[in-house]
Amino acid sequence: MKVIFAFLVITISLACTSTQKVKSKEYFEGIITFKNEYILKTGKIDSAYLEKIFGKNAKLTFKQGNYLESYDGGIFVEQIYIQNENRTYVKENQSDTLLWYACNRPGDKMLRSEINRKKEIILGIVCDELVNYYPNKTVRFYFNSDTLKIDPDWYRNFTDFNKNFNASKMKAVYLKYSLEYPDFIASTVATSITWKKIDNSTFAISKNKI
Repeated sequence: MKVIFAFLVITISLACTSTQKVKSKEYFEGIITFKNEYILKTGKIDSAYLEKIFGKNAKLTFKQGNYLESYDGGIFVEQIYIQNENRTYVKENQSDTLLWYACNRPGDKMLRSEINRKKEIILGIVCDELVNYYPNKTVRFYFNSDTLKIDPDWYRNFTDFNKNFNASKMKAVYLKYSLEYPDFIASTVATSITWKKIDNSTFAISKNKI
């Protein structure tokens, strides 16, 4: 279950065109769509199983640190993070009930971290790479701080999955996230970005469904 959350929350668990659009003085607000990709390293697991768990595509709706992630398949249908509560609400597939967890739990023990500049181009945007090394996995984020800028202070208390650390290093919503284990690599890669105003009602929580 923790592997699933690590992939989806940061996921996920965060272009209109194929050219870079810089919003250097504005925080990003809008929608990003992603596709999931899998690389198998051994015969112990297959891509059909991974697609069943994670799904194939996802959509991120983002505003001022709040976000809604929705999925076209997998265990979860959607998750909503409310910044001023520091909580994530999760809806499982075939369920109307929202489960929630506090995001101030201790992060995973990290061995080391590094940033590699201008490592990859995604949707025409030159991305730096943040690599976090753990005892049992390697996590990579690809980002551009000038293009999808965020305020890292939004996540100062989001210690789960080391999100506060990642936000402080990237200062941006990532365009690609890669999670590598001994048997496979699961990546989520941005396929489009839309800058637009998002209504606050997008992140409303139905209290009677929690």
